[in-house]
Amino acid sequence: MNIMKNPRYYVLFAVLVLILAITAGCTTSQPQVPTATQAPPQATAAPVATYQTPLATLTAKAAGVDTTIPVHFNDLNCKNVGDYLGVVYLYPDEKYKLEAASPGANTINTNVLFVDENNQLALRQAKPKWDGVHNVWVYESVVPLVQFNDITTSVDKTFTIKRQSKYYICADDRKEAGSNDITYMVPVKLTRL
Repeated sequence: MNIMKNPRYYVLFAVLVLILAITAGCTTSQPQVPTATQAPPQATAAPVATYQTPLATLTAKAAGVDTTIPVHFNDLNCKNVGDYLGVVYLYPDEKYKLEAASPGANTINTNVLFVDENNQLALRQAKPKWDGVHNVWVYESVVPLVQFNDITTSVDKTFTIKRQSKYYICADDRKEAGSNDITYMVPVKLTRL
């Protein structure tokens, strides 16, 4: 018992006992507050929504998507079709009609593409290049199901899904020169036939 004669060990022992007492106090149950002092529950309170989709973007499942895609000048923006339809995937042999229009007179002539998940990822890396022979914008390593170039008036196309995947409608203005902070709203509509 030579250890107990040294005063440092008394202090260490006292600190250990104090830590154990504090820890034990934290694990004991706390007294319940009487219900009379608690605020009464709100019977008419509605649950708080953590995600809300604008009303204009969702329509009935059979109708499809009727929305606008915000795209910054000289930028790309893609919208997941499944988010609007309430599904994860589109399936082979489903038939759709895609319509797109210009964001307005004297604005941009954007490209609109309908692509699957793999092509959507490739599209983010592939800027459009002008093909003067065929007079179209070409995206290296991207194969869209539908592509509208330089939209100035309303356009539409009917097509069939070829393979199960997530699909996206993309508005692309990356062919512009210069910079601008303006965001344009590109109207698109996808209807299941």
